[in-house]
Amino acid sequence: MRLAGLLLLSALSSARRPVCPGTDMKLERSFSLENHYYTLRKLYENCREVQGNLEITHLTGDLDLSFLQNIQEVQGYVLIAHNEVDYIPLENLRIIRGSQLYEGRSALAVLSNFNPAGAGLRELRMRSLTEILIGNIQISNNSQLCYQETIQWDDIQDKNNRFPLLWQLDRNSTLTCGSCSPECESGSCWGSGPEYCQTLTRKICAPECLTRCKGRHPTDCCHSQCAAGCSGPKDTDCLACHHFNNAGTCRGDCPSLNIYNAQAYQMEPNPEGTYIFGASCVKKCPYNYLATNVGSCTLNCPNDTKEVIERDQQKCEKCNTPCPKACNGLGVNHLKGVRTVNSNNIHFFAGCTKIFGSLVFLPETFAGDPATKTQPLDPRKLQVFAPLTEITGYLYIEAWPQNFTDLKVFENLAVIRGRVLYSGAYALLVQNLQIQSLGFRSLEEISNGLVFIHQNPDLCYVHTVPWSQLFKEDRQEALITANKPQDVCDAEGSSCYSLCTNGSCWGPGPTQCLSCRRFLRGQECVESCNLYEGEVREYLSESSCIPCHSECLPQNETQSCSGMGADDCVECAHYKDDTHCVEKCPSGLHGHVWKYADENALCQLCPTNCSHS
Repeated sequence: MRLAGLLLLSALSSARRPVCPGTDMKLERSFSLENHYYTLRKLYENCREVQGNLEITHLTGDLDLSFLQNIQEVQGYVLIAHNEVDYIPLENLRIIRGSQLYEGRSALAVLSNFNPAGAGLRELRMRSLTEILIGNIQISNNSQLCYQETIQWDDIQDKNNRFPLLWQLDRNSTLTCGSCSPECESGSCWGSGPEYCQTLTRKICAPECLTRCKGRHPTDCCHSQCAAGCSGPKDTDCLACHHFNNAGTCRGDCPSLNIYNAQAYQMEPNPEGTYIFGASCVKKCPYNYLATNVGSCTLNCPNDTKEVIERDQQKCEKCNTPCPKACNGLGVNHLKGVRTVNSNNIHFFAGCTKIFGSLVFLPETFAGDPATKTQPLDPRKLQVFAPLTEITGYLYIEAWPQNFTDLKVFENLAVIRGRVLYSGAYALLVQNLQIQSLGFRSLEEISNGLVFIHQNPDLCYVHTVPWSQLFKEDRQEALITANKPQDVCDAEGSSCYSLCTNGSCWGPGPTQCLSCRRFLRGQECVESCNLYEGEVREYLSESSCIPCHSECLPQNETQSCSGMGADDCVECAHYKDDTHCVEKCPSGLHGHVWKYADENALCQLCPTNCSHS
């Protein structure tokens, strides 16, 4: 039995494990092959654990795929399909958990990786793969692939995996393949050369071993919480955890948030308590995930709870009264399975400031759909989105009214969370529109996912947005292609307003700046505030011009107020009641307070026998 490959792998580390989200594209092509490769590279670079599915598809040519070499765990399935490259370097992949399965059955699917000219996948080379917890294997239609029949797949599949071992496996009798290296003691290999010998971690184990082992002797048994194999007998020696990884220790559950105090007869906070995040125990849920009171990190709050933000942590909190009615977007509850916003569902978004889900606008939104008897959407109804400040999913716009020059119906949208992403990758997509600017003047954060702004021939002002300032994750990026050339925009004078900081804006004019170089009045950048002149006097709060109260008397050569209240005036325009400037003194306030103005315009209490006059 060859153990060198296994022993070179380190056991679980207590260090932070870089996690990436994975995708859900299946066999779909991306918007362009160039962007598709770049998207995959951006998603998986420096990633060790894929929270979703690992889908490597439609790659061709001499590409650098070294960004895949760090991946060790995949929560969902692995799909390798329609590629024309010789190798996919997943040499460090240890475990496929199968929390999602391709076509409902396959944890590993290797499909149609060839072209008629003879290019295609030649070896799998997954020399570290020793565990598939759930799901079977499908390998088909790979005319150039060798060594898939030399793998002892039954050693890789977990003994409690209830799926049939092989759904489909190539039996290519016309392809001449080499033999495994003589150094492969098991006679099994992932490719040519001694470095690709298969490491067995189950079939060779002594009867005393409950799960896997690192050798044939009873002393080589792995701990019962180990998956994939181990470097020693302890729960800290596992190559992967069967259930949960708690700071480098494998265990069957995560430490609960609360623990019972037998002396006090009550539940108390557990100082060792953690949250469940995938197959890991974490002290704090990652940004953009919601912490529940049962100790899990989730993307949606359970029933009878609501989203709250406490000290920059997003949580689910139990509602003491009936939970406020949620505005559901596409993909959620009654809008699950709905393709696009249209005339039949736009009324659901009226008055919504936060949408739980996503928004999609396709050509059928405005053209209608005779098949479903859906009428075209009246563009004026898009104003229902004016109050919207947050979307928890993604925003995808592929069609827009022809006479709209921007997307300013979303001018108050501040956050796109990207908890659900289009194809598992994109939080914001704008393509094939005739708009001239985006107009997202309030957008401050895109919490997760990529941005794709593509093929909008009249669109300027996209390179004037400092996208990186909106992102929360290192792997986020804005892919901006095939819009109006920047030099044409510059020649036409499509540039940011002169008072925009660093020339950053969402569109033309003083209301589209990301921030102001001087001062902000309402939503408009201005050169100065009306501190000492102007019909409406103002005071300065940080860099914003705030109007004085209407009862403040404008002063000459000095400020008229120090704040926005009626008690912040330097001098009153009419009368002063206690510390407040008022238009007139109280007359019968609360039914019994009567005041009159004295010679100094101060409101004084009337004598007890004072009448209405």
